[in-house]
Amino acid sequence: MSGDKAAFGLLKNLSEAFGPSTLEDEVIRLIRKELEPDYHCLRTPHKNLLVYRDQKDPERTIVFQAHTDELGVRPYRYDPDGFIKLTPMGGIPKDVANHMIRFYPTHVRGVLVVRRERNQTAFFADVGAKNDAEAMKMVPYHSNGAYADVEMQESPTQLMGKSLDDRAGCAAIVSVMKTWPRESRNRIIGVFTAREETGNWPVTELYRNMLEINLLPDLIVNVECCPGGPTPGDPNPLAEVGKGIVLVNMDASYEPDSEICRFMEMLARKWRIPSQHMAVREGSGELGRLALGFGVAGYPITIPARYMHCPHSVISKHDFMACIRMIRKIAEDYN
Repeated sequence: MSGDKAAFGLLKNLSEAFGPSTLEDEVIRLIRKELEPDYHCLRTPHKNLLVYRDQKDPERTIVFQAHTDELGVRPYRYDPDGFIKLTPMGGIPKDVANHMIRFYPTHVRGVLVVRRERNQTAFFADVGAKNDAEAMKMVPYHSNGAYADVEMQESPTQLMGKSLDDRAGCAAIVSVMKTWPRESRNRIIGVFTAREETGNWPVTELYRNMLEINLLPDLIVNVECCPGGPTPGDPNPLAEVGKGIVLVNMDASYEPDSEICRFMEMLARKWRIPSQHMAVREGSGELGRLALGFGVAGYPITIPARYMHCPHSVISKHDFMACIRMIRKIAEDYN
């Protein structure tokens, strides 16, 4: 039970951290605080974080990967009435109006406003400015904004907070790495990637850094969240919150080898890890580019989340802990 509380506490810290694409620094700091000095932590110029130990002649090297960034916004235009038109950095939903956002570096807060313009969704911030000049002074052009003032909450069975996609994946990987024995036959590497929400993450830089220090993976596992339910607007979801982790046999970027799919299902059954299956052509993470780029097997596991990408999303404690168990068993049993 103490392990559960530690994992929930880690997720709380990561969830509440400010970190839209290109400003993942606080999330990186929190991960390094958990894992240094037991692991080497290499932060690349584009803010990928590569976490590993030196280990002589491991039988297999397994990469567990999650992204650190959250949805964000940047100023696009300043209206004469003081509103700031925003460019979204990632898939902000169309129904998040009147939530608070915070801008860096001035730390000004504003209300997120959504309206339709020529059959398209437009995003604005109301920071209380009387005109465009005042708004520009409060929130300069180079600012980054993200959802603000969302504290992660616990119920007896659920966790509720912002940016659970993909801070839950980060927390699950870190939780396993903190207790992973040095004398294990397999080496695990944590890869915490930047800029996923914008679709512009620096994968070539990651390849180069891993090749330079001879970290050649045999398997890459992407750990993500996926849309789950049921919700009032989706009574028949593809994945159900509380029914276990999702074994994703295909997504928009990658089709795992059938042998790997069978291995993951066998593992979940062997260790009685609650799981469910998904094969869709909607949405994806970084796995396709990583696995195909390195030329090795890959597989995505996901945690279902209600209201994903909204300021307040919900995951199951049961599913989150199942994800941690699955990561550990993959690392122990893959050969």
